[in-house]
Amino acid sequence: MKLDAIDVQILEKLQENAMVTAKELASDLSLTTTPIYERIKKLQNSGIIKQYVALLDADLIGKSITVFINITIKDHHSEKRDEFVQQMEKLSAVMEFYHTSGSFDFLAKVRFSNIQEFRNFLVNELSSIHNISDIESQIVLEEIKYSTRILLNR
Repeated sequence: MKLDAIDVQILEKLQENAMVTAKELASDLSLTTTPIYERIKKLQNSGIIKQYVALLDADLIGKSITVFINITIKDHHSEKRDEFVQQMEKLSAVMEFYHTSGSFDFLAKVRFSNIQEFRNFLVNELSSIHNISDIESQIVLEEIKYSTRILLNR
């Protein structure tokens, strides 16, 4: 789907605040409510807008330890790789999971309340997955920048 300038403006505003109303968007963009509503529906139906979520403050809910885990697998054949991916997807602590290039094969982002919780995840959950050959963890000392915003070309 090709995005025009109005679609881009709508998406930028929704990325800032997904609770903004069609009426508020219409006012900001000098349009009427109906075309804004129709464009939002079109963006949803096309899959460009996947979902609306509440972004939580991890520190305030007690999940202040962020860890990035680099993983190398032993067997790269598609069946074994797919089995590994399915096992990783089942781990509820895994927030984000990527197949990557470089020294490691996969990258997972996880959050924990404390180091003991992280240790339990490593020892009891991650280490039980058979196709893993190497794990390297990086504990975040300070979150410098966090954004869910995708930069849109105009």
